[in-house]
Amino acid sequence: MIQLIFDSVGRLIPEWENEQERLVFRLSAGNVSRSELLHSRVEEVGIAAVEGEALGMVATRYEGDIAREARVILELPDEVWDRLANRADELLDKG
Repeated sequence: MIQLIFDSVGRLIPEWENEQERLVFRLSAGNVSRSELLHSRVEEVGIAAVEGEALGMVATRYEGDIAREARVILELPDEVWDRLANRADELLDKG
């Protein structure tokens, strides 16, 4: 598993549209590591993690009612990462 971790930079800007709450923010340069942290968390709460399944998590720190920081974590199986990297290369070649 390969894990991508992005932290918010600067201020989070809340929006509400079409019955959706959104937090808009800039992201730090991502960190990449080999990890199964999210799979472990899913299993800890009693949900079976499916082999080869991609997982994601958004962690938000609030001060009162105001969101101040966000962290986005994507955990991708090696095969999914390979497909995404190949597709990204194709798009960059077209650009």
